Formats: sequence, C-alpha cells, structure tokens
Amino acid sequence: MNTYLYAPKDDPYHRERWREPYSKGEWRPLLGLIRAAQDQRIDFVYGFHPGKGLRFSAPEPVQLLLEKTQRFYDAGVRTFAVLFDDIPSRLAHEEDRKRFNDSLARAEALWLEKILERQPASWKKVEWWICPSRYTDHPQLARMFGAFEPRFWETLARHLPHSVACLWTGPAIVPRKISLTHARNAARQMRHPLILWDNYPVNDLSMSDEMHLAPLVGRDSRLPEVVYGYLNNPLMQESLSLLPLATCFDYAADPAAYDPERSWTEAARELFGRSAIPHWRAILDFCEQMNRSKRSKRSAALAPGRLRALQDVHRYLLRNQGRRWFEEFRAWIVRLEADLAQR
Repeated sequence: MNTYLYAPKDDPYHRERWREPYSKGEWRPLLGLIRAAQDQRIDFVYGFHPGKGLRFSAPEPVQLLLEKTQRFYDAGVRTFAVLFDDIPSRLAHEEDRKRFNDSLARAEALWLEKILERQPASWKKVEWWICPSRYTDHPQLARMFGAFEPRFWETLARHLPHSVACLWTGPAIVPRKISLTHARNAARQMRHPLILWDNYPVNDLSMSDEMHLAPLVGRDSRLPEVVYGYLNNPLMQESLSLLPLATCFDYAADPAAYDPERSWTEAARELFGRSAIPHWRAILDFCEQMNRSKRSKRSAALAPGRLRALQDVHRYLLRNQGRRWFEEFRAWIVRLEADLAQR
C-alpha cells in the first residue's frame, strides 16, 4: 500500500486536455491529494493520457508534457506514467506512419525515449512508466480497438528505454486468473520491469451494474518472482471499495501467506463490526448472484434460508441509512427490494 496512480479518465487535464496546465482552482485540491499521499509515505504517480490524436513525430507534445510535469516535480512527485491504453491500434497520421515504419509500438517507445532525453538534467530519481496500447494479449482488446501489429511487445521492448516499467493487465482485460506462466510470458516479450495493473474490483463501463465485494482470488502467489509492481483498479463506490481492496492489499503484502476468506472476514470486521459479518456475507452472496444472473441472463431461485437471510439484510441496511456506503449501495438495495417483493 505504498503507491497511488492518479489516472482518472474523467479528469479533462489527464486525457482530453492533457496538454494544458491545471487551473489554480483545479490544482489546489490535486496538490492537497499529493500532500496527503506524501504524509502517508505513498508514492503519488501522475498519469498522462496523451494518445488520442497524438502526432508522435511532432516535437511540441513532448515539450508540453515536460513543462506540465515540472509543476508536479516541484511538488515532490517523482514517478510519472504515460498511458496509451484504449486508443486505436494503428497510427492515425501519415507522417507518423512514415517516421515509425507504420509501427505504433515503435512510436510509443520512442516517444518515451524523447521524454527521458529531454527531461531537465536537474531532475533526480525520476521514474517513468508506460501503458502500451496492447496491455494484454487477449483477443478482446483487438476486437475493441483494431488488430495490433505482429510482435507488438517485442518491437516496444527493442526501442523503449530500459528503465521504463510496462503496465500489463494480465492474460485478459479483466482476468479471472493470473498465473506465473502468464507473467513470465509477458515479461519475456516486454523485457522491461512489469507492473500488473489488476482490473479488480473495478466495476466501471460495461460492469457498472455489477458489485464486486468478494475477496481477490486467482492470483498466483509466485507472481513477485516476475512482477515489479502490483496495482488495483477500485470500485466506483469509494467506501464499499475498501472491502475487496483490503484483500488485494493483503495479497500484495504477502502473496504466499494470503488467505482470501480470512482476509475478507477481517476486513469486514474492521469496517463494519464483528456482529455485522453475517449480514455482509449475505450481501456478498446477493451481489455475486446478481452478477452471475447478469452474465447468464437467468434469475436464480431463493432457498428459504437464503430468503430469511436477505430479509435480515434488508433490515440491517435500513438501520444504516445515512452511512456513506449505504448511499453507494442504494441501487442494489432497490434491486434487493424488488427481488424480495417477488418472493
């Protein structure tokens, strides 16, 4: 729990207006967040998302990025990420196609090289990361953004400065399992420090009607043999996110000793109290059933014992109106009430 990557796509200065410096009104709360991270000895990592419409062969974007980075460096930030995720898989501009031999991988790698070459000599202990456009080798990514050039990762590795770490989401965008073999395969192709950017417990975009409260599972305890860093994308619901995230943190702290059930139970006790653990087990069961029903497009029958548990849960939830997590869970409470009304 020593690293925080700031990269929200709905921050216009991160993506749509990444070239522009933050206004005074927007910079003040962001600086407060940086200071809070520093107070807790957390490495605040600022992420740029410049890929949309970028002319890789133009000199101005690199200079603009470094000018913007200076403000963060002056605030004590020493780690930066350049994120090319979720953009078209091919170069958009003719001059780039000519300059980089029609290779997006080469363009992205050499763009990072230009950043490192041009950053001020006075900067000390600065670290750069990249999220390449091909951040998983799962075919779903190509279906979404177009077919990638052959040997994308190998081309990226050949031109990317050795010190730059690469972000990777595992064998899929949202993988159920990540094995040591998966990590070794990616590391062999990228040949750079590998950061696992785990899409759990995230529930944005197509998963916005899902609630992921279960403990982290399916992550090989041996991943630290290959993986340099481990990050988790949280739920959209900040308070509820703490329950599954706590299990992710326990895994990251000691993968070999990680026990999902014990970690989840301890997190529920700490967040909600020992007496509430049975209720949260029933809430978890309800959410998991809703998630499965969505994927299978089938409603599941409720056993009498489970029905009573959900009735108790409903009373528990109503007793906690006004809590922040109650408001975050309100849409699922409506679904629970509709489910109970049909029984």
